Amino acid sequence: MVELKHKKSYIEISADVNNFVQEKLAEYSTNGIEAKTIHDPIWGSTEYSEWEMQLIDSPLIQRLRNISQVGLAVLTYPAARHSRFEHTLGVAAATKRLVDRINLNCENFTINQAVKNKLILAAIMHDVGHCFYSHLSESIYGNLKDFAELRKDVKEVLGVKPKPHELLSLIIVNSDAFKSFFSTAVNYPNKANVDKLLEDIGKIIIGVNITNNDTIESYQTSIINGSFDVDKLDYIKRDSYTAGLALDFDIERLFTKIKVHALSIDGKIENRLVIQANGVTAIEELTFCKIMLFSYIYYHQKVLITEDIIKDYSQALLKLDLINTYTDFLNLDEASLLSLSKEQGDKKPFPKYGNINLEQLANNIRNRTLPKRCLEVSQSIVQNIIINDQGKDKELENLMDRIRSNPEYDLDMLDADINNMISYYTRSNERYIAGFMSRFEGNTFVDVLEIRKSIHDKLVEVYEKNNVPVDFDVFDIYFVFPSVVSYGTPGEKNVLGRDGTLMSINDFVKLEQWASSFNAYKWRGYVYVTQKINKEYALEACRAVIFDDRIELRELKSFLKI
Repeated sequence: MVELKHKKSYIEISADVNNFVQEKLAEYSTNGIEAKTIHDPIWGSTEYSEWEMQLIDSPLIQRLRNISQVGLAVLTYPAARHSRFEHTLGVAAATKRLVDRINLNCENFTINQAVKNKLILAAIMHDVGHCFYSHLSESIYGNLKDFAELRKDVKEVLGVKPKPHELLSLIIVNSDAFKSFFSTAVNYPNKANVDKLLEDIGKIIIGVNITNNDTIESYQTSIINGSFDVDKLDYIKRDSYTAGLALDFDIERLFTKIKVHALSIDGKIENRLVIQANGVTAIEELTFCKIMLFSYIYYHQKVLITEDIIKDYSQALLKLDLINTYTDFLNLDEASLLSLSKEQGDKKPFPKYGNINLEQLANNIRNRTLPKRCLEVSQSIVQNIIINDQGKDKELENLMDRIRSNPEYDLDMLDADINNMISYYTRSNERYIAGFMSRFEGNTFVDVLEIRKSIHDKLVEVYEKNNVPVDFDVFDIYFVFPSVVSYGTPGEKNVLGRDGTLMSINDFVKLEQWASSFNAYKWRGYVYVTQKINKEYALEACRAVIFDDRIELRELKSFLKI
């Protein structure tokens, strides 16, 4: 951490963030704050101590009340109005329960009160870096040049590449302003070394293992940021509950099967968070629920288009310097963000691509006036992949080479090769869609603008061919191809067998293959257009720009409301 704090990228960003923390805490007093019991629909009643409430009641945590947990999903699931604040309380409640349960489950290991306090502190602070619309805003500031440089520095120094909001949380927790507040105003037990404590909290939040006297205490990080951490346990239950989705997993079975296991690695002892082999079914359920949440909520086509409108809106604010510091990102909530549209005047942030009207976009979000789908890209639209004779000959030639070059080639190997060739042809649709899933990974905002411009230019040709006047620009077209979802690290050895052997989830169920296949068949990419554009003309333009000649498509109109 010391090396990281000397990096130019960290120094510059942390100075900005420190100003934000100082401003937020300037008028806050912890005098008179007492322990409380807070009731929650997910975890029931939970007791919070005096020092916990002093943090929870602080403006740093209270601001999370105005940041939506599921971004703009509320426009599709009206009851999903919960905020990052409720989620923060839920993660803290889950941490308390999980630590107590681990102490019951383990015969020769105990998480003492000092470590429990540290984990509760990490739980309370883990989302303090979130900004407006949660993950949506981090897709914007996370790609700013200095922040991208900081993430590279973190990868180099600490060996992880944290999510942008996790990194902002680390910076907030380790800021001089927060250290001063924590040291003087929070009645945290045993504050002998605040610098070391808050450094550990930052590491836990971004997923870096804690080492104590040459013992790797990886379980501490895994409880907050791991394969089956309390963050997932809360948001999967909370998000599905508020959306009204019948998704559930056996949380009690999961808790009864989790323990800390000591193992030796390169001469060092590691205390690792594991789940007993007879509790793997609970992990399967957890993973399935996460997959369903992405399919039903986070990647719902209406949620994706509303988020894309806000991305246009926010990128325009950046271009116009209406947002220009990390303090701006941290201070803005969703209501104040939309009010910035009045500051645009007659300025055009992206003149090359057309005239983006921020006031109109803000009103469209407030009134849920959304563009309509003109194209859906999915496995279901692929009728056939044309594999040319040259490609077929190449596959056959490769097979013959394997037979000739291997003197031990037998019928079992031939059977496997034939099955592979059958898979090559019968799964061509899945592979084609997998190509789409990865083709646009890592595209910047400008990259996507160029794709939208290509569709726009082709659409103009279609309009001219049909002798129809053009009254639209690039910002009437939205291209939304979401990234592939990661469903965890099933290869990590955190399943404990009866004989003490450590295995991975993949040794029990092939979650990677399962999730990969699910991604291919459930993934959807979309193009949307505003009411200014004829959807049938837009469909013709999209077909020409996006697809190549090797693919035969089904009748795309059958997937639209024309």
